[in-house]
Amino acid sequence: MAADLKDLHSALAQTLAPDPALIKQAEAFLKAAQAKPGFGISILQIVTPDDTDIAVRQQGAVQFKNFVKYYWSPRDAAVVLGGSAPITLTDEEKEQIKTHIIDLMLSAPPRVRSQLSEALTIISQHDFPRKWEGLLPQLIGKLTAEDPTVLNGVLTTVDSIYHRYRGQFLNESLNEELQYSQTLVKPLLAVAQRVTAACTAAAAAGGAAALPVLLDDARLILSIFHSLNSPGLTEEFENTLKEWMECIHALLILDAPAYTAATSGGDAEQEGPLDALKATACECLSLFMALNEEEFAPHLEVFVRDVWRLLISVGPATGQDHLAMAAITFLTTVAKSVHFGLFGDAAVLKQVCEGIVIPNLKLRDEDVEVFEMNWVEWVRRDTEGGDSDTRRRAASELVRALVDKFPAQTTELFSGYVAALLAEAVVAPEAAWRAKDAAIYLVSALAVKGRTAAAGATSTNSLVNLQDFYASHVAPELAAPDVDARPVVKADCLRFATTFRSQLSREAALDLFPKAASLLASTHNVVHSYAAMLVERLLAQRINGASAFTSDQLGPYLQPLLERLFAALRLPESGENEYVMRAVMRLVTFVGAAIAPVAAPALQQLCEILLAVARNPTQPGFNHYLFESIAALVKFGCQPGPSVAAAEDVIFPPFQVILQEDVQEFHPYVFQILAQLIELRSGATGLPETYLALVPPLLIPTFWERAGNIPALGRLVRAYISTAPSEIASRGLLPGMLGVFQKLVASKAQDHEGMAILDNLTLAMEPSLLSQYMPTVWNVLFQRIQVARTPKIVRCFLHSASLMSAKQGGAAVAASMDTAQQGIHVMVVQGIWAPALTGAGSPLETKVAVVGSARMLCEAPGLQGAGADGAAAPMLVGLLQRVATVGAGATADEGAGPTGNGDDYCVGEEEVFSSGYAAAYAKLQNAAEVEKDFLAEVADASVDVAQRLAAWSLQNPGTVGRLLASNPDAQTALGTLCQRTGVAIA
Repeated sequence: MAADLKDLHSALAQTLAPDPALIKQAEAFLKAAQAKPGFGISILQIVTPDDTDIAVRQQGAVQFKNFVKYYWSPRDAAVVLGGSAPITLTDEEKEQIKTHIIDLMLSAPPRVRSQLSEALTIISQHDFPRKWEGLLPQLIGKLTAEDPTVLNGVLTTVDSIYHRYRGQFLNESLNEELQYSQTLVKPLLAVAQRVTAACTAAAAAGGAAALPVLLDDARLILSIFHSLNSPGLTEEFENTLKEWMECIHALLILDAPAYTAATSGGDAEQEGPLDALKATACECLSLFMALNEEEFAPHLEVFVRDVWRLLISVGPATGQDHLAMAAITFLTTVAKSVHFGLFGDAAVLKQVCEGIVIPNLKLRDEDVEVFEMNWVEWVRRDTEGGDSDTRRRAASELVRALVDKFPAQTTELFSGYVAALLAEAVVAPEAAWRAKDAAIYLVSALAVKGRTAAAGATSTNSLVNLQDFYASHVAPELAAPDVDARPVVKADCLRFATTFRSQLSREAALDLFPKAASLLASTHNVVHSYAAMLVERLLAQRINGASAFTSDQLGPYLQPLLERLFAALRLPESGENEYVMRAVMRLVTFVGAAIAPVAAPALQQLCEILLAVARNPTQPGFNHYLFESIAALVKFGCQPGPSVAAAEDVIFPPFQVILQEDVQEFHPYVFQILAQLIELRSGATGLPETYLALVPPLLIPTFWERAGNIPALGRLVRAYISTAPSEIASRGLLPGMLGVFQKLVASKAQDHEGMAILDNLTLAMEPSLLSQYMPTVWNVLFQRIQVARTPKIVRCFLHSASLMSAKQGGAAVAASMDTAQQGIHVMVVQGIWAPALTGAGSPLETKVAVVGSARMLCEAPGLQGAGADGAAAPMLVGLLQRVATVGAGATADEGAGPTGNGDDYCVGEEEVFSSGYAAAYAKLQNAAEVEKDFLAEVADASVDVAQRLAAWSLQNPGTVGRLLASNPDAQTALGTLCQRTGVAIA
């Protein structure tokens, strides 16, 4: 039964009330109403009438959009509802919505229409075209509408529907959709021609009132054209390409002086409709130049000329940035193509430099304002790996394209402009600093041929003397005593040094450390952030796999750098500066044990910072590097004994706040560092009560329901087991830990974490303490493998069972398995264990597998005698195949390891958390669990296996020969094993 419209209307109105309690009440009502059939249609009935309050209509449209977003697809609904509620949209209701939504959208006021258009787009992502074949014909029918509002609404919707085609590769499914959509091409072309003619006429007549809507229509048409051609050129578009190019040409050269004059007093930071249209046209040209060069070639010269003239006329206003970048990108695409000869003339190159490159490289007042007022945005745009959404970046890419095709000619020409800019800066360094800024940027563009974030510039233009430029113009600026003078140029020089750090001499690079230390004191956020970046990248630099510097070389600079980095974190707006904290992390990690003398005060400062940010975590990247720095100080600055206790005294207060106030974002970090501290106490008399009191709360299921906690909690539980097994047993904590094991093994995503806990219990606990729980453990494992078998769980099972066998003996493991079901160990060997032996694994994993499997084969009662050949033969064959890989450097499959180490839920420290706390688990590299040799007592696994097989063969003459009689490859493998180990097996 449909929700009562009056109640729904009241609830929507109530969500606009100023009282938070009333809003919460209304939201609860709407959430409950969503679960009832007919909710979507009811909301549309409220949104439709013109006499309904516009605010309520808009709120209803938002509710409808969100309802469609989360409930249209069963998969999406399952995510939102946790799979615990039925899907509320019936096919009948979906059809009703699809029947009415287009007309409702087109007749609605703009604020309502935009929400309904988004809802329609969401529906189309799921149903179009296969489940909504009537959508396209209905939209095509509206393209002839005389009402400009209707036409604009239709074009907006079509544009949003097809935008998802961008960046997609053509496959069978997409090709079917494209072929279906070809019926749109000719009607769309007709509208394009009509709108283009109308734009031209309105511009000529000075129709400032009508032109904005027409320009937006033209932009939408070209955007649809771009989307439909992104996967590839279809026959229908190829047949009409000439007509499309004529429209684009007419729109590119469209001149509307009266309209431009009428709008000249507007906001220069906002993109106007004419500029937006021409930018979209340039993007279409770049697409065709990149993907359909042959078909586009006949039109190329005309468009190069059009775009060239357009660029010359583009001013410096921020509102024209999109147009400038799109136009420059098109010319860059042409310069990189086989048609690069269009730029080969010296006069053309001169015009490019004077008319395009230099104007777009020079800083504007608004750029300087961003530098001073929004340093985070400046750094985002400007640094290595930043976005390409700046004029400077686009101009630099054009320079690089020209250098690639005309190296000598381009370098000589642009070097002349560099010299002129530098000369201007020398005459008046304070007044003409922008000239030096442009010169440095231009040299960078000329010099870089290849780059990576890790190494900076990897290949350079040999015609540019980088060493001389650095020594003459960069190093003196970095060494200037006034760290706040000419801050933009200081930042440029730091950026230059960071980019070309691999090209500098060792002496010059080492000398950058004191320079960077001085500049960390700059009050300008960009400058001290870039100084921190330079330090961090220098420390990360590697030459032939080794660090470019030694800790001894860094020794004189260690304390000044650390002090200046911490001081920078106290500067205004840099309290949570990600770049500075990353440099702290890198510095501590780089010097390693040499950090010990200053570890205590450094840790104190970091924990004070942690206590402050824990109250309101907002900077994921900063917080990650903060915890990484703490972990590094624990790793390198603490030794078992008093230093651990001292570190705990500093670390525990903020950790207690985090756990008591349930700062969930920080829980995984806290658990990892607690595990690190516990492991430093291994070998001591026992864990303090402070640690042991934490165990019962950690076993509460709520903690383990948060996916991001699981790897870190698993790491912590393993540390407890390894360090304090007797305390865990005596306090009755084993059942809780095995409950966690059972919960994790049931999950395909987290089963390896559960198996790692089982492995640690096997290693740390006396078998007698575990024996009463083993029937349940085996039943859990057998049921999981039977119901949801995956390669990963089988591999983990092999590792855990082999480890038990290696430590306790094959007979003991067989007897333990048989407590679940008499004789089941034979079936397990035949159906799970033996087949899994042939898989790959890390060297230590293989060691456990072969030693444990050999003991199982030789000692398990059910594998002895002729009647056991069905299980023993594949076990022996698999063992021989796997033992042949011992010492061969076999590696584990990525993300499929048998323990919680190195799994694919971890995020490396190079990850920049720019999208919030979205990562399921942020692994701390400095708190990483070291892969242990669980069988350190076995010096050579091959010898161990060979000796066990030899003894077994002596006790059971003829058994080995009988088991391998029909397998020549296994016989050969046996011979190889004997020869390699010097052990004779009869």
